[in-house]
Amino acid sequence: MKAADATISYLELLKFASPETIVVITALAVLAVGLGTGRVRSTTTVSTVQRARSASNSATAMRICSAVAGLGLAIAGVVVLQLPQGTTLFGGMLVITPFTSLFKIICIVLAFFTVLLIASQKSTPHPGEYLALVLFATVGLMLLVGSEEFLMIFIGLELLGLSLYVMTAFDKTDMRSAEAGLKYLLFGSTSSAFTLFGISLIYGMTGTTSLPAISQKLASAFPTSSGLLAVGIIMTLVGFAFKIAAAPFHLWAPDAYQGAPVPSAGFIASASKVASFVVLGKIVL
Repeated sequence: MKAADATISYLELLKFASPETIVVITALAVLAVGLGTGRVRSTTTVSTVQRARSASNSATAMRICSAVAGLGLAIAGVVVLQLPQGTTLFGGMLVITPFTSLFKIICIVLAFFTVLLIASQKSTPHPGEYLALVLFATVGLMLLVGSEEFLMIFIGLELLGLSLYVMTAFDKTDMRSAEAGLKYLLFGSTSSAFTLFGISLIYGMTGTTSLPAISQKLASAFPTSSGLLAVGIIMTLVGFAFKIAAAPFHLWAPDAYQGAPVPSAGFIASASKVASFVVLGKIVL
């Protein structure tokens, strides 16, 4: 019976996580299309004809990849609207409510506009890889807004962060892009360490990583709460303050916005902030 229950639970998880699954499959498809087409080469050993052919292949790859990415995001958005509301799986690892569905749609729409912005660029090297990064970052956003459990939130946070670091440094022809990506990576790694250490302290003092359960324990034991628990909450909030570029944890933002490609900067300034504010609101409220 336990095995059967586990099978049913995993099937339910696959069903209720179908929007994220669709975006992941779309990202892999876009990546495959990008890898299977020619790339623009700038070496002097390549003839002009070969270079023109490679540029044509890259433009074709951009059109195909952007179409596939846009279609996948549109399908994921429709599926989000079809999911049953009021569903909670695995202690809050996946929560489906009107609130989470609304912000998933917002994240998908922002990702869709980012895809359109990338497609409008005249010359974008490795379009498949670039669009795949946007899609993987979107999955991280959806996990962030759709979970009420610290472990899943941290997984979504890291998936989002790793994608954004690469997107920031994606323009290899601009030294500012590489500098911005490196600074973003260093600050982001530090903030992730703060967040993870804070989560570990919260788990050690409460025995759970579920946000509703933590809230109940804090409400019942607030006068006698441990100082370590307060430290854990503060460290977790500091990590998310970095993600939303709240002062004084915003030092990375000017360099990242200035050096990153335009689509990357727009995505960082919009979608990542929306998801981070949602999670921050869940923790504080």
